Amino acid sequence: MTLHNLTLDNVSDDALMARMYELARGGDHGTVESMQLDAAIYARLAETYGEASQQEDRQAA
Repeated sequence: MTLHNLTLDNVSDDALMARMYELARGGDHGTVESMQLDAAIYARLAETYGEASQQEDRQAA
């Protein structure tokens, strides 16, 4: 399964995570595809759960 030619906005959350898992298992860290997937996944998490404020980040550290 590859997502190279798809707009990531049109890909389900499950498909994004499955592909990221495949890349991680294969040792494909730091590739353009893995960085794009990472950005898309984090953007969806931030959209869903909100981004932590700097104050929350400092308290967690």
